[in-house]
Amino acid sequence: MNPPTDSKQREYSRAEVAKHDSVKSLWVIRGNQVFDLTTFHTDHPGGSDVLLQFAGQDITEVMRDSTIHKHAIQAYRVLKDFYIGEITAEERQDHSTSELGKDEMDCIEEEKFLDIHRPLVKQMWNSQFTNEFYLREVHKARHLPQPAVFFENKFLEMFTRTPWWVIPMYWVPILVTLLVLGSEYEPANVMLVGFVFGLISWTLMEYSIHRFIFHYDENLPEGTLAQGIHFLLHGVHHFLPMDPMRLVMPPALSTFLGLIILGILCCIFTPGMIHAVAAGLTTGYMLYDECHYWLHHGTSANKHLSQLKTYHLRHHYKDYKAGFGITSDFWDNVFGTKFATPE
Repeated sequence: MNPPTDSKQREYSRAEVAKHDSVKSLWVIRGNQVFDLTTFHTDHPGGSDVLLQFAGQDITEVMRDSTIHKHAIQAYRVLKDFYIGEITAEERQDHSTSELGKDEMDCIEEEKFLDIHRPLVKQMWNSQFTNEFYLREVHKARHLPQPAVFFENKFLEMFTRTPWWVIPMYWVPILVTLLVLGSEYEPANVMLVGFVFGLISWTLMEYSIHRFIFHYDENLPEGTLAQGIHFLLHGVHHFLPMDPMRLVMPPALSTFLGLIILGILCCIFTPGMIHAVAAGLTTGYMLYDECHYWLHHGTSANKHLSQLKTYHLRHHYKDYKAGFGITSDFWDNVFGTKFATPE
């Protein structure tokens, strides 16, 4: 197996690696190579606790163990970025080859898509990918320990990053305004009905937007422009699913979509009910965004929340053509888009 090129390559004893067994310093051994996962463990799709069980240990066979979780080649691509050195010659061990007939690290193909270390938008604009290649590569998760860069221009870059706390800070005042204005037209009981209707309606809207707009994959027109729009709208989230600054929609875009939805509501409902339904939809949207952020970066001992996290991350790391529900799998059950086999 050829180790990653690294001018700072060092050798470590197994005892030395074993000392790095905490969240403050988490190292592992894989195939006689040493990897520092300190900045990655919180982003691990299976949760931080899983990695901590094997901190400081040799995980070569663990990563192949299907009873725990058999890792795809893409996981080895991510792991490769955290390489820091080799196990000392006298402590090296022989490991069996994988089912592919060679070591998994040797199965990693040279990156021919986007360089995650350079501004992404310019690369997409100058690309000439076929749709088949683009859709295959954009749905292979990569990882960076820090937010990716979209634009070289820092002013433009600022508008591409949205921390989770921006959502309630921006939308709660709008929500309150909708409820206050609506109460001038309808009594509280009518407003409550409209609000609940809007909240429930959001769950179907969430599913529909994710499935039919964000994943307008198979029908995507050929060409850089269509791919660029797809990439900015949702593709980058599959390309870099753990980027903390791209997990919620920027207010400028969500406001634009919100105004379109408000225009539709104005054609259906009367004043008061318009405000109530819009408030319910707004609340649903905020809960969805915050839930989505948590599904990628949160942990919980609650069984239901853990299952929901596993369900969503399976959409990212296993099968992007199923599992479109974020806050619930209800509509996946209704429309038959649950995963084909149980996890």
